[in-house]
Amino acid sequence: MSVSVSIVIPTWNGRRLLEQFLPSITAAASQYSRQPHRASEILIVDDGSTDDTAEWIASQAANSTVPIRLVRHEDNLGFGAAANRGLRDAAFPLVWLLNNDVEVDDEAMASLAAPFEEGDATLFAVHSRMIDLTTDREVGTGKMGGFGRGFLRVHRSYVPGPGARGPFWSMFATGGSAMFDRARFLELGGFDPLFAPFYFEDVELSYRAWKRGFTVRYQPQSLVRHRFSSTINVLGQRHVERISQRNRLLFQWMHVHDRRYFASHLFWLFVLLVSAPLTLKHRFIGAFSDAVRRLPMVRTRRREERARAVRSDRDVLRMFTEMQAKGEIRAYDDPRELEE
Repeated sequence: MSVSVSIVIPTWNGRRLLEQFLPSITAAASQYSRQPHRASEILIVDDGSTDDTAEWIASQAANSTVPIRLVRHEDNLGFGAAANRGLRDAAFPLVWLLNNDVEVDDEAMASLAAPFEEGDATLFAVHSRMIDLTTDREVGTGKMGGFGRGFLRVHRSYVPGPGARGPFWSMFATGGSAMFDRARFLELGGFDPLFAPFYFEDVELSYRAWKRGFTVRYQPQSLVRHRFSSTINVLGQRHVERISQRNRLLFQWMHVHDRRYFASHLFWLFVLLVSAPLTLKHRFIGAFSDAVRRLPMVRTRRREERARAVRSDRDVLRMFTEMQAKGEIRAYDDPRELEE
């Protein structure tokens, strides 16, 4: 496989963020392109911005050592649609998908591309190690897979121990800093529009890849720093939380095929709905209602994924159990545990 890389950056009214973070991305791409037989480009997808993003990008492209292209949506379609457009229009077989509020180290790009050079025919995506730009804490490491209280669990994290060799599997490749095999991304259909405008689309796509026989890895040598929710915060916490909870339900309904797991999910879903008024979690009821309205589409997608799956839910989760049993990783729920 060619190791030339397209960098895709979805953005919405993000000129201010791009002005701060694009220079580190350009520097990493320029350094990467200096290596033999490697090329790079930066493709920015303007998702219906009303600021002067397009004009500013044009001024940057004129003076950049790395090709910079801009594609535009007239309307704001959400992260998944913007990312899908970028992957379709990318020129190279590897695509590094980045948020517009991410600062990258010079070697982050080369480290992510390295696993694709190993010739693993199942490799779908590799994601970076992520540090919070404000607190300097670990916020994006390897992601464990699990099941508990009726839900597939995807956000428990881990760090490799001293001398660990890997490969380091990860439950999902975050859309904020992950490299994808472009052909496999397009083969799978990209991010599902059911999850628009944001949240859980990267989790769903990664789990879809796992169940269809591909793999997702964590690459701790690739370091990025993220200013979290710089764009989404402007939309309002209640609105964002309701969408997140809705999409979490859609993910379970689409992909939990194991009968015992799904029965457990239905039981805990009942418990959560009954207890929501008592615990003042009214947004969960709203999220459930939103999800139910999408049930016809979810049923169709569920049938498609059941027919195409080559791994069961338990097969996927077993890979993480076996990785942890080797003793090479340290799992944690709170990044502060790493400071102990």
